[in-house]
Amino acid sequence: MLEYEKNRVGFMGLLDFLFGKPKTQDASRLPALHTGSSGVPVRALTPDASVLDLRVGDVVSYDGIDFVVRNRHVYSSHGFNWFSFHFVDTVSGQKLWVDAEDDDELDVAVSRSVRLNLTLPLPEQIEHQGRTYYLDEHGHAEVLIESQDSTPQRSRVEYWDYCDDTEDYYLSVERWGEELEVSVAQAIEPYELTILGGAHA
Repeated sequence: MLEYEKNRVGFMGLLDFLFGKPKTQDASRLPALHTGSSGVPVRALTPDASVLDLRVGDVVSYDGIDFVVRNRHVYSSHGFNWFSFHFVDTVSGQKLWVDAEDDDELDVAVSRSVRLNLTLPLPEQIEHQGRTYYLDEHGHAEVLIESQDSTPQRSRVEYWDYCDDTEDYYLSVERWGEELEVSVAQAIEPYELTILGGAHA
């Protein structure tokens, strides 16, 4: 309960910073969807909300830090969707990406970009920082890119997904045009993300 109150206080302070204080009633009595002083609709997510429910502008607490969802990428391939969210701490400027998919169970991972000298065709396994990653899946996906800074856009990407023997660490290669982007990720438990609410995109 103490951690909940701490997160709530941090969240309300961040909302005040982003949108200004509501002029009518105190926050505990606001409806689930209301308009802040900036005119931006603000919504409170339900306690059982999933990371898959996140939208651009929502606020999430991870590792004791409150982040705003700056970008949301929705990947679609053969009727299956997975997601990547760009989190930004508006106070420190810290940034991270969180990947999520629901394939029988909810899988969540924190990822970061890395520089690897890779060329096509990609190998069946990749060594990085003492860990061996094995090719698990290769394909193409349509991507819906949503951002606080621009209108939604659609693109297409070729991807290669690798994982290590433990299936707790992942390496992803994405081909955007002629550019290869590489990231490594570590699985986390979904409960490590506290979804606080935020702007309704």
